[in-house]
Amino acid sequence: KQWYQRRVAITAGEIMGDDIEEEDINLSDADEEELKSEDKALGAAMKGLLDMKKQKKEEKRGKALKKVKMVHFKIKLLDLIEILVESVGFTKTTMNILPGLLNIVASPSVASGPVYNRVLGIFKSMFSMKPEKLTVNFSEALKNDVPAIQTFITKTSNKKAQQLAVQSLFMLCKVHLNNPQPSKKKRKSINGKEIKKDDEVYSVFKVLLQDFITNKNTKLDKNIFFQMIERLPVLRPNFTSDLTKYTDEDISLFAKMQSVNLLNRILSFGDELVLKSHSDILGAMGRLLTKLLNNENPSPHHIREVIKMCHKVQSAAKKNNVKISSIPEDLTTALEQVPFKSSISLKFPDIANLAKKVLIHDN
Repeated sequence: KQWYQRRVAITAGEIMGDDIEEEDINLSDADEEELKSEDKALGAAMKGLLDMKKQKKEEKRGKALKKVKMVHFKIKLLDLIEILVESVGFTKTTMNILPGLLNIVASPSVASGPVYNRVLGIFKSMFSMKPEKLTVNFSEALKNDVPAIQTFITKTSNKKAQQLAVQSLFMLCKVHLNNPQPSKKKRKSINGKEIKKDDEVYSVFKVLLQDFITNKNTKLDKNIFFQMIERLPVLRPNFTSDLTKYTDEDISLFAKMQSVNLLNRILSFGDELVLKSHSDILGAMGRLLTKLLNNENPSPHHIREVIKMCHKVQSAAKKNNVKISSIPEDLTTALEQVPFKSSISLKFPDIANLAKKVLIHDN
């Protein structure tokens, strides 16, 4: 009996891939009839184990086949979508299917392969469409489709899918900006005040900026906004206005410095409309600098960046012939404190020198 049980265990282990050592067993006292009976039982057990292994292989093969069939089905479906997109162009229909396509790209199970490549092909085809094919209604898209894409951008961790979603919004906004201005009677207004095109377009990205600045767990990064600032110059004044306000809000210091970083990028283009807000920018930088200096352990890096920002505003204004009549009082007071902060001026004399440059800057 003991030998039989041991033999079954060893054989089962061999079939299932386990490594079991066989021990020497004395068969001199074993009954022949009992051995024959146990052989039959052993054979039945082995057959059962082999059938089980075969069944597992068939199940695995079946799942693989099902997966292949599903991939083929998805590709055929995407072929139809691609034909539809190329046929109708960038329209309401195209906007409706964008969230579904973005979710495919973001899916961990479709990180590569034919389905992933086909979806990327659809986006490539869409982004390269000729102007006559771009007939999407901006107002309808803004109301029905844009919120879903905005939510996708703020929630996804997949950078490729996020970038495609942002590119889709860029395309939508460029279509709207390139369309002729409607007649005065048809223009939108709120409380009798006409809504400008640039304000409408900015509403597409305002939600994303808010998430980036105020959400500590944001999935967005500054490079997305660098693209917006570079590719949509008409929105720079809007970004400037909101970013300036964020430096005054009750948010983390890191978030405030992110706002300064983006403002710095905007100023690098020397946009005259942006420079007209110099007083607001310098005033906000003065209040931020005051808070930094009042910290128990002020950060030299942050102080330097804020003062450099002020100097950049002055330099850009001078270069573009924008007159800065005077420095806001908040900024003047903060800059005058810098040389008296021994922990800053002694260890980092460049910061004190930079503060003096801003104070005596001749515009």
